[in-house]
Amino acid sequence: MMIFDAQSPDPRLVRRLTQRIAQEQRDGAHGLGHVLRVARLSMGLAREEGALMFVCGTAALLHDLVYLPKNHPDSPRTAELSALEAREWCLEYPDLAPHAEAVAEAVETHSFSGGKAPRSLEGAVLQDADRLDALGAIGIARVFATGGSMGAGMWDEADPWGLDRELDDKRYSLDHFEKKLLKLADGMNTQAGRREAKRRNDRMLGYLEGLKEELG
Repeated sequence: MMIFDAQSPDPRLVRRLTQRIAQEQRDGAHGLGHVLRVARLSMGLAREEGALMFVCGTAALLHDLVYLPKNHPDSPRTAELSALEAREWCLEYPDLAPHAEAVAEAVETHSFSGGKAPRSLEGAVLQDADRLDALGAIGIARVFATGGSMGAGMWDEADPWGLDRELDDKRYSLDHFEKKLLKLADGMNTQAGRREAKRRNDRMLGYLEGLKEELG
């Protein structure tokens, strides 16, 4: 049963997620807006790549069910923990239950920090979609929102670009571009993901060039 059209995530899960997230203290980069953007990206990539849209859309909605701050010691396990809960959510709905394992697999392997490779096309689509939302203009905003929530500075005033120090994106948000974000475009799984990643990566590079000019 197709539970998604081209623009609309499953309203049952959206309502449930809205209530869940409202009860949690999440940083500005991992709220409902992020989840819905990843859902839209996932369905768009799925359409282009021939993946199952209802699996991709469901997995996207459930990919961040478990939230832990990026400086939490168990943060690398959030995808694994979210996958366990996503499976249980799917089993509660008759039309989603047959796809519970496919959804859980995609969620489990989507995370950059988790370091797992997707084992299905749907998993590859979700991983690309989640990483696309970390790039471009939105990605820039999310970097500083996440850093601010952890008490990180924007950059090291004495050495913003880490020329004479080790990069530390827990202390300085700007370091996150070099440590992670500028590597994402090269790691995309799908042709559609690679195409969009290049567009968004170019936007970030333009921002960084402007920042270098302004910082001196």
